[in-house]
Amino acid sequence: MVVKFMEEVRSLNEFPIVRFLNLVREVFRSYPVFVDWNTLSFELDARENSVSFSNSFVFLKNGEPVGFVVTCIRRNRGRIDAMGVVESEKGSGLAQRILAHALEVLRWQKVQKVILEVLETEKRAVRFYIKNGFKTVRRLDTFIKECPPVSSRHNFVKADYRWIHKSSLEASINLKRRLNWQREPVTLLLSDGRYKMARTHIGRDQGYLVWGSTKDSAYIVDCAPVTNAEVYDQMLNISAEYICMSENRASCTIAGVPENDPLHTSAERNGFRKVLTQLEMELHLY
Repeated sequence: MVVKFMEEVRSLNEFPIVRFLNLVREVFRSYPVFVDWNTLSFELDARENSVSFSNSFVFLKNGEPVGFVVTCIRRNRGRIDAMGVVESEKGSGLAQRILAHALEVLRWQKVQKVILEVLETEKRAVRFYIKNGFKTVRRLDTFIKECPPVSSRHNFVKADYRWIHKSSLEASINLKRRLNWQREPVTLLLSDGRYKMARTHIGRDQGYLVWGSTKDSAYIVDCAPVTNAEVYDQMLNISAEYICMSENRASCTIAGVPENDPLHTSAERNGFRKVLTQLEMELHLY
């Protein structure tokens, strides 16, 4: 007897968000990096990273969700934010159909280049994307540093997201930064209200800091001097000390730092150690 399966594709903007989040948890249940979006955190991530709900999709088999893809669009650039299939569908060709569908939709949206990030240790996923034309362009390293107690006080003053956006734009030019999607000035602008933001001075040089915290550690989203690259090391060091002190955490992390960005070099010089590496991959559609 031949059993026929009915496959259906629904855009994320017409699919119940709670049901989608349950699918994400199931797909990433055994993933090396913990993924646990709730409704609020997903909405914040979606706004911050320019997720396109109408160009993101859930795949269903006989009415049950079995795979998904979340895409982001910024003008003629696209990004696959997340993608996966349930365990029972691995090796079935579903992931191939999901990716092909997403790329075709992005072509219709005039996207010229698509990027994504994948853990370097996930060899199967890396081979899958290479087979589909993606090429590795650089590594993104996650760092951590244990911060000893400090008695000195650092002069950080609260800043609003518009000032942070303007300063990050200036820093990206002045310091020749090589930013990834999650650190672009527009990302910081769209994150309004999600993170803490401050400015500081090192002598006459001005800098900015964007950070947050979890129950385990404080984390730097981005920090940089605005004009003078020579004070980057000092800027990062006092930023790590400040957020560990203000958040009462013993360690500071920085996630997904591009290997060719000045922040990466400064993190290595400041005693941060690598704990995880992702590959940034890209595909040119046109």
